Amino acid sequence: MNDKNKPPIPETENDVSQELLKQYAEENKLFMTDAERLLWNLLRGKGVGEQFKRQQIIGDYIVDFVNPRYKLVVEIDGKFHFKGDHPVAEAVRTEDLNRMGYTVVRFTEQEVFGNIKRVGYQLKDVIQHMKISFPKPSQQSAPSPSAAGEHKQGTSKKSSQFPIQKEGVNSNAWAVDAACSGNPGPMEYQCIDLTTGAQIFHFGPVHGTNNIGEFLAIVHALALMNKQGIKDKVIYSDSYNAILWVKKKHCKTKLERNTQTEQLYQVIARAEQWLRAHPVQIPIIKWETKQWGEIPADFGNK
Repeated sequence: MNDKNKPPIPETENDVSQELLKQYAEENKLFMTDAERLLWNLLRGKGVGEQFKRQQIIGDYIVDFVNPRYKLVVEIDGKFHFKGDHPVAEAVRTEDLNRMGYTVVRFTEQEVFGNIKRVGYQLKDVIQHMKISFPKPSQQSAPSPSAAGEHKQGTSKKSSQFPIQKEGVNSNAWAVDAACSGNPGPMEYQCIDLTTGAQIFHFGPVHGTNNIGEFLAIVHALALMNKQGIKDKVIYSDSYNAILWVKKKHCKTKLERNTQTEQLYQVIARAEQWLRAHPVQIPIIKWETKQWGEIPADFGNK
């Protein structure tokens, strides 16, 4: 049967039993479109580094593909979606899934058929970004191999510079900073321990702005401290805007939202969601560059 003539199969039902919903999911697996099959060939067997499942039931919905670990849903645009016996818009469906804690990434059939490798690179980038909310404790204990765009842990700066001994600076702290080549342009951020000089984390480069990087770096540090149960440190940032955005739990960026930046916007939304769900108890302190010099997490690109 031609995919375009395939009858729509309801992907969500409020009024049916779980058994019938499971039946729909199995039928979806049997009648995958060409685009779905191509994308599944990419995702299956940890093709993008993480395990995905296809046609999974989430609430009242059946989603195309999902990574349970990071609650990442991947779907192809243009399909029929139902809630009960009524069609439901993709925006409503996405909003419902977001409320359940899922991040939704969508691709068009043209994107899947046109450059499946690019789709894979984009998904790997999304997963790396989602580690902001789900950092691995094991990543903090030892350095990992570094490469462009990887999340790197545990590297150190010159030990003679640490602990930081400047009047008014608390050395029991982490310092974060971002760098961006152009605005917007390739952006990266990192976090440095002021006692040991160890690089706690590094992320990027990705297409964005400096202010977004500063904001995400602070939230990344907060999430990691929360994950590790750290309560006695402070965080330094030299960005007044980023500190203000964190306090307001909103990244007030003017970066254009388009196909190039959509994945970064998903990361921003997840960071904002984390801030709304977790009271910030770690002090976030403005690093006074004129008084103390460049922040220790500075990339030295000025």
